[in-house]
Amino acid sequence: MPDWFDWSLILVYARLQAALLVLPGLGERVVPGRVKIALALALTPLLAGQVGLRAMPGQPIGLIAQIGAETVLGLATGMMLRLMALAIDIATTAIAATASLSQIMGVQNEAAPHPIGNMLHLGGIAILMALGLPIMLVQLLADSFAIWPPASLPRVEGLTMAVIGIVTDSFRLALILAAPFTLGGFLYQALSGVISRVMPALPVVFIGAPASIMLALIALTVLSPMLIAIWADAVLGFMLPAPR
Repeated sequence: MPDWFDWSLILVYARLQAALLVLPGLGERVVPGRVKIALALALTPLLAGQVGLRAMPGQPIGLIAQIGAETVLGLATGMMLRLMALAIDIATTAIAATASLSQIMGVQNEAAPHPIGNMLHLGGIAILMALGLPIMLVQLLADSFAIWPPASLPRVEGLTMAVIGIVTDSFRLALILAAPFTLGGFLYQALSGVISRVMPALPVVFIGAPASIMLALIALTVLSPMLIAIWADAVLGFMLPAPR
């Protein structure tokens, strides 16, 4: 095979492998590294046709520079979507703290150390996979080659502003997801304060805390499908920012 064709495959593989390390779903810690390598190898011929012919640099510095650029672009592609997906972890942390459920013993993972975060994170990833996340990720990687041609870095200012915008959208989405529980917690604290002022001898904390936890669990049971649906729509509808 010609050298330029081999080199184009290497550039594509470098970007795909870097992206698969951090993408939600396929980049989770529970996915073995050999599976990620196999996926990158399988997707490389599929997306190499979009890159076109690339000549192999004659100097080692050129080789390192081009592979480094592809690695950075792959990590940027994966991290942008990962930042949007982190909205559910931020929201569940706020929900657990508001509902006094963050202290309950749970199995810790890379997303959240409490059972609410584990449940919604794993459930959300499973629903994303069922709704076609792998196809969406392949399209996202294909778009990255169209937006950022191989062996060239985009403008740092444009990439930085894009990341800032995605972080802003992620926190806004997390605020929307956690809003029913934070507002309910605020209402509970306000009512507890009023009752304590009216009836100082009544142990409001011992009476109201179990009731608030029970109401939070009921609300979580009722609202979880809607919260995951809103989050899944945002993740599956994610698009890479156009270059400026």
